[in-house]
Amino acid sequence: MEEWEVQHRIRAVLRGEPERFTPIVEDFTPALFNFAAKMAGRRDDAGEIVQETFFRAYRDLAKFDGRTRFLSWLFGICANICYDHGKKRRRQSRTVPVDSVREDALSDPASPASDRIMAGQDERRLLECLSGLPVALRAAVLLRYHEDMTLAEVALRLRIGLSAAKMRIHRGLDLLRACMERAGGEVEEAKV
Repeated sequence: MEEWEVQHRIRAVLRGEPERFTPIVEDFTPALFNFAAKMAGRRDDAGEIVQETFFRAYRDLAKFDGRTRFLSWLFGICANICYDHGKKRRRQSRTVPVDSVREDALSDPASPASDRIMAGQDERRLLECLSGLPVALRAAVLLRYHEDMTLAEVALRLRIGLSAAKMRIHRGLDLLRACMERAGGEVEEAKV
Protein backbone atom coordinates (compact mmCIF):
# COMPACT_ATOMS: atom_id res chain seq x y z
CA MET A 1 0.00 0.00 0.00
CA GLU A 2 1.40 3.37 -0.96
CA GLU A 3 2.09 5.87 1.81
CA TRP A 4 -0.38 8.41 0.39
CA GLU A 5 -3.12 5.78 0.61
CA VAL A 6 -2.17 4.96 4.19
CA GLN A 7 -2.31 8.66 5.09
CA HIS A 8 -5.73 8.95 3.42
CA ARG A 9 -7.05 5.96 5.36
CA ILE A 10 -5.67 7.32 8.64
CA ARG A 11 -7.47 10.63 8.10
CA ALA A 12 -10.69 8.71 7.38
CA VAL A 13 -10.33 6.66 10.56
CA LEU A 14 -9.75 9.81 12.58
CA ARG A 15 -12.92 11.30 11.03
CA GLY A 16 -14.95 8.35 12.34
CA GLU A 17 -14.60 5.59 9.73
CA PRO A 18 -12.89 2.81 11.74
CA GLU A 19 -13.41 0.20 8.99
CA ARG A 20 -10.82 2.06 6.88
CA PHE A 21 -8.11 0.71 9.24
CA THR A 22 -8.71 -2.93 8.21
CA PRO A 23 -6.78 -2.78 4.88
CA ILE A 24 -3.82 -1.25 6.74
CA VAL A 25 -3.83 -4.18 9.15
CA GLU A 26 -4.09 -6.69 6.30
CA ASP A 27 -1.31 -5.04 4.30
CA PHE A 28 1.24 -4.59 7.10
CA THR A 29 0.65 -7.78 9.11
CA PRO A 30 3.18 -9.97 7.22
CA ALA A 31 6.06 -7.50 7.66
CA LEU A 32 5.27 -6.96 11.35
CA PHE A 33 4.84 -10.69 11.93
CA ASN A 34 8.29 -11.46 10.51
CA PHE A 35 9.85 -8.66 12.54
CA ALA A 36 8.09 -9.73 15.75
CA ALA A 37 9.09 -13.37 15.24
CA LYS A 38 12.73 -12.40 14.91
CA MET A 39 12.59 -9.97 17.83
CA ALA A 40 10.81 -12.39 20.14
CA GLY A 41 12.81 -15.38 18.94
CA ARG A 42 9.60 -17.40 18.64
CA ARG A 43 7.03 -17.45 15.88
CA ASP A 44 4.45 -18.61 18.43
CA ASP A 45 4.57 -15.21 20.16
CA ALA A 46 4.57 -13.08 17.00
CA GLY A 47 0.82 -13.16 16.40
CA GLU A 48 0.05 -11.84 19.85
CA ILE A 49 2.71 -9.14 19.50
CA VAL A 50 1.34 -8.02 16.12
CA GLN A 51 -2.20 -7.91 17.47
CA GLU A 52 -1.05 -5.73 20.37
CA THR A 53 0.90 -3.53 17.92
CA PHE A 54 -2.22 -2.80 15.86
CA PHE A 55 -4.30 -2.26 18.98
CA ARG A 56 -1.87 0.37 20.27
CA ALA A 57 -1.49 1.94 16.83
CA TYR A 58 -5.24 2.29 16.46
CA ARG A 59 -5.60 3.62 20.00
CA ASP A 60 -2.82 6.19 19.45
CA LEU A 61 -3.50 6.95 15.80
CA ALA A 62 -3.95 10.66 16.48
CA LYS A 63 -0.34 10.74 17.76
CA PHE A 64 1.05 9.69 14.37
CA ASP A 65 2.59 12.87 13.00
CA GLY A 66 3.52 11.69 9.50
CA ARG A 67 7.22 12.56 9.80
CA THR A 68 8.07 8.96 8.89
CA ARG A 69 6.34 6.23 6.98
CA PHE A 70 3.44 4.68 8.86
CA LEU A 71 5.11 1.27 8.66
CA SER A 72 8.18 2.70 10.39
CA TRP A 73 5.93 3.99 13.15
CA LEU A 74 4.37 0.53 13.47
CA PHE A 75 7.83 -1.05 13.71
CA GLY A 76 8.64 1.28 16.59
CA ILE A 77 5.49 0.26 18.44
CA CYS A 78 6.20 -3.40 17.71
CA ALA A 79 9.80 -3.08 18.97
CA ASN A 80 8.57 -1.60 22.24
CA ILE A 81 6.07 -4.43 22.70
CA CYS A 82 8.86 -6.91 21.98
CA TYR A 83 10.99 -5.25 24.69
CA ASP A 84 8.14 -5.72 27.17
CA HIS A 85 7.55 -9.26 25.98
CA GLY A 86 11.25 -10.08 26.37
CA LYS A 87 11.25 -8.90 29.97
CA LYS A 88 8.45 -11.36 30.72
CA ARG A 89 10.26 -14.26 29.08
CA ARG A 90 13.78 -13.80 30.47
CA ARG A 91 13.42 -16.96 32.54
CA GLN A 92 12.99 -19.09 29.44
CA SER A 93 15.56 -20.33 26.96
CA ARG A 94 16.88 -17.86 24.41
CA THR A 95 17.23 -20.36 21.58
CA VAL A 96 15.28 -20.12 18.38
CA PRO A 97 12.96 -23.05 17.70
CA VAL A 98 13.74 -24.95 14.53
CA ASP A 99 10.28 -24.20 13.11
CA SER A 100 11.14 -20.49 12.96
CA VAL A 101 13.83 -21.08 10.34
CA ARG A 102 12.63 -20.25 6.86
CA GLU A 103 12.04 -23.43 4.92
CA ASP A 104 12.76 -21.88 1.52
CA ALA A 105 16.50 -22.29 2.09
CA LEU A 106 16.01 -26.06 2.25
CA SER A 107 13.31 -26.45 -0.38
CA ASP A 108 14.93 -24.81 -3.41
CA PRO A 109 15.13 -27.62 -5.96
CA ALA A 110 17.69 -25.72 -8.05
CA SER A 111 20.48 -26.07 -5.51
CA PRO A 112 22.21 -29.33 -4.59
CA ALA A 113 21.03 -31.01 -1.39
CA SER A 114 24.31 -30.32 0.43
CA ASP A 115 24.06 -26.60 -0.42
CA ARG A 116 20.47 -26.49 0.84
CA ILE A 117 21.47 -28.21 4.07
CA MET A 118 24.40 -25.82 4.59
CA ALA A 119 22.19 -22.81 3.85
CA GLY A 120 19.64 -24.04 6.39
CA GLN A 121 22.33 -24.62 9.02
CA ASP A 122 23.83 -21.16 8.42
CA GLU A 123 20.44 -19.51 8.69
CA ARG A 124 19.63 -21.50 11.83
CA ARG A 125 22.94 -20.37 13.39
CA LEU A 126 22.26 -16.78 12.39
CA LEU A 127 18.78 -16.86 13.93
CA GLU A 128 20.13 -18.44 17.12
CA CYS A 129 22.86 -15.80 17.36
CA LEU A 130 20.35 -13.05 16.61
CA SER A 131 18.01 -14.28 19.34
CA GLY A 132 20.94 -14.19 21.79
CA LEU A 133 21.56 -10.47 21.27
CA PRO A 134 20.28 -8.06 23.90
CA VAL A 135 16.84 -6.87 22.81
CA ALA A 136 17.93 -3.25 22.23
CA LEU A 137 20.75 -4.33 19.90
CA ARG A 138 18.58 -6.92 18.13
CA ALA A 139 15.89 -4.31 17.43
CA ALA A 140 18.40 -1.87 15.96
CA VAL A 141 20.03 -4.50 13.74
CA LEU A 142 16.69 -5.89 12.51
CA LEU A 143 15.23 -2.47 11.78
CA ARG A 144 18.35 -1.43 9.89
CA TYR A 145 19.04 -4.56 7.87
CA HIS A 146 15.88 -6.67 7.84
CA GLU A 147 13.46 -3.76 7.45
CA ASP A 148 15.97 -1.67 5.47
CA MET A 149 15.44 1.50 7.49
CA THR A 150 17.86 4.38 7.41
CA LEU A 151 19.87 5.19 10.53
CA ALA A 152 17.65 8.20 11.12
CA GLU A 153 14.52 6.04 10.92
CA VAL A 154 16.02 3.50 13.34
CA ALA A 155 16.85 6.28 15.79
CA LEU A 156 13.38 7.76 15.49
CA ARG A 157 11.61 4.41 15.88
CA LEU A 158 13.65 3.43 18.92
CA ARG A 159 13.42 6.95 20.38
CA ILE A 160 17.18 7.30 20.66
CA GLY A 161 19.75 9.64 19.17
CA LEU A 162 21.45 8.98 15.85
CA SER A 163 24.80 8.19 17.48
CA ALA A 164 23.08 5.75 19.87
CA ALA A 165 21.44 4.04 16.89
CA LYS A 166 24.81 3.71 15.15
CA MET A 167 26.37 2.34 18.33
CA ARG A 168 23.60 -0.23 18.87
CA ILE A 169 23.87 -1.42 15.29
CA HIS A 170 27.66 -1.59 15.45
CA ARG A 171 27.66 -3.46 18.77
CA GLY A 172 24.90 -5.77 17.59
CA LEU A 173 26.81 -6.64 14.43
CA ASP A 174 30.01 -7.21 16.43
CA LEU A 175 28.24 -9.59 18.81
CA LEU A 176 26.48 -11.30 15.92
CA ARG A 177 29.76 -11.74 14.07
CA ALA A 178 31.49 -13.17 17.17
CA CYS A 179 28.63 -15.58 17.80
CA MET A 180 28.64 -16.76 14.19
CA GLU A 181 32.41 -17.30 14.30
CA ARG A 182 32.03 -19.40 17.44
CA ALA A 183 29.24 -21.35 15.74
CA GLY A 184 31.31 -21.85 12.59
CA GLY A 185 29.31 -19.58 10.31
CA GLU A 186 29.91 -16.17 8.76
CA VAL A 187 28.12 -12.87 8.86
CA GLU A 188 28.36 -10.73 5.77
CA GLU A 189 30.05 -7.39 6.29
CA ALA A 190 27.46 -4.67 6.72
CA LYS A 191 28.05 -0.99 6.21
CA VAL A 192 26.58 1.19 8.92
